[in-house]
Amino acid sequence: MARRLFTSLGLLLPALLAGCGATDNGGGTVAASPTPTAETFVPQAGVCHPEAETVGYRATYTTVDCASTHRTETIHVGAFTGPAADRVTPPPARSPEMRAAFRDCDRKTSTFVGADWRGARMSIRVVAPAPQDWTAGSRWYRCDLYALPTLDGSTAKKHPDDLAAQRDGTLRAELTRPSPLAHTCFTEDEYELLQPAACTKPHRFEYVGIWTAPDVSYQALDGFATRIHDSCRSVIRRHTRGTPDEKLAAGAGTTYRLPSPEAWERGDRGVRCFYWSDDHDLTRPLKKSKPAG
Repeated sequence: MARRLFTSLGLLLPALLAGCGATDNGGGTVAASPTPTAETFVPQAGVCHPEAETVGYRATYTTVDCASTHRTETIHVGAFTGPAADRVTPPPARSPEMRAAFRDCDRKTSTFVGADWRGARMSIRVVAPAPQDWTAGSRWYRCDLYALPTLDGSTAKKHPDDLAAQRDGTLRAELTRPSPLAHTCFTEDEYELLQPAACTKPHRFEYVGIWTAPDVSYQALDGFATRIHDSCRSVIRRHTRGTPDEKLAAGAGTTYRLPSPEAWERGDRGVRCFYWSDDHDLTRPLKKSKPAG
């Protein structure tokens, strides 16, 4: 049975490349990058920010102690190197350079929080320098982590929000202990939105893990529903340590949640899979109740 989704401290980086008189070849890259200045700005890791940013403007760079109220946390600062550093403009969204930076941030974030960050109300974004700072020689990128306010977003939308929630405290090691951000068990409200619930209390849904979707457009996912449900059933079997050919029990099925369209554009391909009990409430985690056939 299937349910459709509504569907640390920064170090001063050395000059990477030097050159002069270079011209754009039409693809955003040149033979040599502009000469970095001695005062090239590099942000810090281990600090938090009062607002979420998509571009790192040096003039408005603001940090706060992570113990105070903030929206995003820089967990790592990397550097564009090689051909990526030869560009005359910062890499745009969806570019191979930004996707590579996202993969780096993905790995660093899971290590930082202690588990796959997709298993919680979290998201990450790569923040690159502003064009004028890139021209001055900046080649850094920030890995900014933030908490999401809800799993499903608002009732007016059919996809999750990408809002950075205000919070106090660092997310370091957040998933090494019980966390209110971690996906566990859920009930469904009148709008068919999933609401967190204790796994020892009556519930119909339980988060089971991630299926990594292919690199297609967000709109194309509408045609992947059957494949996603089949893949989520495999995730359930792994979650309950079932055999590959094991079927779900009668009255059981799957549902899933996609990343937000913005997160998908950044490179998040993690489909969040959930077990769904159609005809009765569960009062304990799946690994103990073993609901597979």
